Amino acid sequence: MTDADSLRVMPYDLPDADLHAPDGETHRCRVFVPPRRMAVIGKGSDPRVELNVETILADGIPVMRRNTGGCAVILSPRMLAVAFALFGKQQQKSSDYFCLFNGVIIRALHALGVTELEHAGTSDIARHGRKIAGTAIYRNREVVFYHAIVNVAEDPRMIERYLALPPRMPDYRAARGHADFVTSLDEQGFRLEFDAVHREVEEEYDRLMQPPFPPEA
Repeated sequence: MTDADSLRVMPYDLPDADLHAPDGETHRCRVFVPPRRMAVIGKGSDPRVELNVETILADGIPVMRRNTGGCAVILSPRMLAVAFALFGKQQQKSSDYFCLFNGVIIRALHALGVTELEHAGTSDIARHGRKIAGTAIYRNREVVFYHAIVNVAEDPRMIERYLALPPRMPDYRAARGHADFVTSLDEQGFRLEFDAVHREVEEEYDRLMQPPFPPEA
């Protein structure tokens, strides 16, 4: 029996779990702080490939599987989770939505004094070539669901402790390990209050969603 065989993977039940379920609204937003350290793997992720399973088990880190895609991530109370859902059959390319919604986070952080953020790779937000936020999109004919994890103050060495190198990496990463590739707003010299980031992201999202956006389905 291997370590992976004894790994318990629970269903995803964080506050954005049902955000992409249609309920008559045209769009929805949810921003929250993860309640504790945990690993979240994508719908098709293999924990033996994407997690350092031995360390996960030794430290008692819970593992959840979300029903959307993307590679494994580590969450902690020193990060901020952001999720947007846009409903309707008239849709753009995923790359357009990554730029659109990453822009919401970049502008919100800029309003709090964070400079020189950029959209990097396919879907990251980075500063000086180091990743501050990772994002993913799930979509079907009815919804585009975007979620992001913004590293406000977590030590990248913690991420490296629990995550293996991902099976897919953007070119700008240059095969760097998590501790050398990931950074935090705090590490970059921006010490922000979580409530302030939460508020600015929601306000920037509301500005984006003013008519004529989103388009009529």
